[in-house]
Amino acid sequence: MSLPAKLKRYLLILEKIQRQPSFAVLHDHLAEHGFELSHRTLQRDLERLRIDLGIEVEYDRPNNVYRIAEPNEEHDTVLQLLERAQLLELVGDDPKRVREFAKHIDFEGLGRLQGLQHLSPLLRAIRERKEVVIMYRRFQAAQSKEHRVRPQLLKEYHGRWYVLGWSKKYTRPITLGLDRIEGMHITSVRFAADKSRQLRDIVASMIGVDASAERIETVLVRASADQAKYIRSLPWHSSQQVEREDEEHVVFRFTLRPNYELRQRILSCGAQVRLLEPRWLALEIRDMHKAAAALYKG
Repeated sequence: MSLPAKLKRYLLILEKIQRQPSFAVLHDHLAEHGFELSHRTLQRDLERLRIDLGIEVEYDRPNNVYRIAEPNEEHDTVLQLLERAQLLELVGDDPKRVREFAKHIDFEGLGRLQGLQHLSPLLRAIRERKEVVIMYRRFQAAQSKEHRVRPQLLKEYHGRWYVLGWSKKYTRPITLGLDRIEGMHITSVRFAADKSRQLRDIVASMIGVDASAERIETVLVRASADQAKYIRSLPWHSSQQVEREDEEHVVFRFTLRPNYELRQRILSCGAQVRLLEPRWLALEIRDMHKAAAALYKG
């Protein structure tokens, strides 16, 4: 079987397993999408998910269902890559189909291709653990600045790609937008993998790409009942939990680093949400709302 067909089969299995199906339900689901598999082949696919993708599927014997053992954020990334691979399969070997399908598909940030040429060399540097020298110009800067970085992670956020890593000049991880890189080369200097897990833990404890916040804190956000529906359907962060609720409001609890993106998320909801804790951040948000309201006076 071809690689695209195999990836599609994996995607169908993983999508269904999130609902914890029985073996029979999973088998029928694949058959409905054109994959008539023997029971032995399906069992082999479940095993190959662990070998090929690092996703272990376990059998819950008392409930007679299958589920993903210890799901994590890496699994979400695998699913997103599989979904995008399926879009490429639609194109096949006919480039004209790209234009045809573009009429019917709308991506967030469609057309923002700046900096994508840096994805491949940065990924190679991450895999080979080699430092890179990057000429980088911030939006508000008149000139570019050189950064020597030990890259650890590529992250997409709001239509842009970023590289996150460590630099000897800073104690916190550095985040650089690929669209603002003016030049880059991979050096021969290798670095240890000891800080890779640390950076992933930092990224997992925050929203977006701003890794400057040093402390993880408990954040309580009170949302109107209507706004809470959106927050439930598209959680702000993996730590999101309902603290309490009534007919008018829902209070959500988060355990994360209060960074720039968290502030933006709260401000974007306007009067539909109120930050309750931490108090110091609530005062910041209050002052930001006051400053914004002042722009509309007179």
